[in-house]
Amino acid sequence: MGLQTARRLRRCSSCQRIVSPEPGHLRCPLCRTIHRDNTTFPRQYKSLHLRAGRRSGKSLAGAHAVREELAIPDQAWWVCGPTFEILRDATRPTLLNLIPPSWVQSWNEESLELILKNRSRCHFRSLHDPERGHAGVGLHGVWLDEAAFIVARAWETLSPTLAENAGIVISTTSPGGFDWTYREFYKRAIIDKWPGYWAAQYETLDNPLFQQSEVLRREVEEARRTMTPEVFDAEYRGKDVNFQGVIYGQLIDDQTLATDEAVKKFIPEWPNIDASRRVLIGMDSGADHPFGALMVVVTEGGLVAVGEYLQRLQANVTHLGAISVKFGVNRFANVQWSANKNEAQLRLEFALRNVMVVPAENSHQIGIQRVQSWLLAKQLWFVASRVPVCIEQMRTYRYADNYLVDGQKRDKEQVFKKDDEFPDAGRYIVMAWPELPKMAATSLSEREQRRWDAYSPNERLDVERIRDYNKRELEKGLDPDDPGYPIGDMFGHVESMFN
Repeated sequence: MGLQTARRLRRCSSCQRIVSPEPGHLRCPLCRTIHRDNTTFPRQYKSLHLRAGRRSGKSLAGAHAVREELAIPDQAWWVCGPTFEILRDATRPTLLNLIPPSWVQSWNEESLELILKNRSRCHFRSLHDPERGHAGVGLHGVWLDEAAFIVARAWETLSPTLAENAGIVISTTSPGGFDWTYREFYKRAIIDKWPGYWAAQYETLDNPLFQQSEVLRREVEEARRTMTPEVFDAEYRGKDVNFQGVIYGQLIDDQTLATDEAVKKFIPEWPNIDASRRVLIGMDSGADHPFGALMVVVTEGGLVAVGEYLQRLQANVTHLGAISVKFGVNRFANVQWSANKNEAQLRLEFALRNVMVVPAENSHQIGIQRVQSWLLAKQLWFVASRVPVCIEQMRTYRYADNYLVDGQKRDKEQVFKKDDEFPDAGRYIVMAWPELPKMAATSLSEREQRRWDAYSPNERLDVERIRDYNKRELEKGLDPDDPGYPIGDMFGHVESMFN
């Protein structure tokens, strides 16, 4: 289904059927009822999102959509860009070139307002200042061009103006990594399957102009040869790639179990789980973000994530009950709970209900390296059907911008603190689990070799140091009576290695 087809779909309140009315009209083509507005002729989709590579024709598609919407009488639309320059040089002329002069009643160059003879109006607005999103009047629709480069606050300010008229948002953009438009529009449509959300992602070569021109095709192929794969995927394939600051990235794709058959290689009784199996539950709590919990089953082939929990604005004890029910905790004989060592209040509240929570080391850098060790050893797995949000968060987990506003570098790398509940819960699980992954003595795959070759000499040295440390710890082993059990005194050793 294309953008224009999805945008036209409405439900007739008279005959209760999904129809596609004639352009410029609010008349049901089946029962011929003439509707006055979107409340009696509601749209099938309130959000339509195009995510594509450069010069793919996405902005032209958005302009055609707005042109057809303005053909309906008495419509109020805003056309928005991230900067005035993009609005002036690209978005505005793309739309105005499609408007027949015979439609136009007036054009105000100063206020950037187009008024048509059918009383429909279109304002062009730059959202470089997020507060410019206050429309002041109810809108029937908004087109956000290059939406990924508009700040999220601008959309938060603008979106309420659509409620009065049951309006729609059309957003077209080149990917900006896993940005706010990915979460707000694309993920809700494609991954979460929210009603009323439609999205599509396509490549530059899908544009018919590129398919018909040998010169343009050669241009794309030259870019493929000269750019890094990550940059090419973002610029020409319209893919979301965190090639700056990515932490786990494609390692998660390699460790995802997509079918029940794949899961049964680790848990033969799947989809049941034997009550005698060891279960690990990591929790990431906090008053300013959702409470996340991840359930992992210990198997001979490694740790397998089989359950996720994500809720907000509830007391810790309420979360305990909900997690226990969702994960079926009571039927397992051996369950280990873990959380940030600084969460003393959580541990106390759980202990009062006979649930002991292991305090896990909360150092991001050390915890991330431990998780990476499990992933590289191919002993940390994720069941796609059971932990989809966890997989998405792990894939998009990244370091924050390492530069201060004055251009100086931070003393320490920091992670991007948004949608990180499951990466944190996973860190606490592996930091509290007193075992280390068994590194297989096999040669690197071609993909792993490319990843290894991409490391700088200093990065390779750091990885080798961590591997040597892990090997020594594995050979030494840990006992419940050891100081610092279950994680030992690894932090002092690691600190000494780098000093």
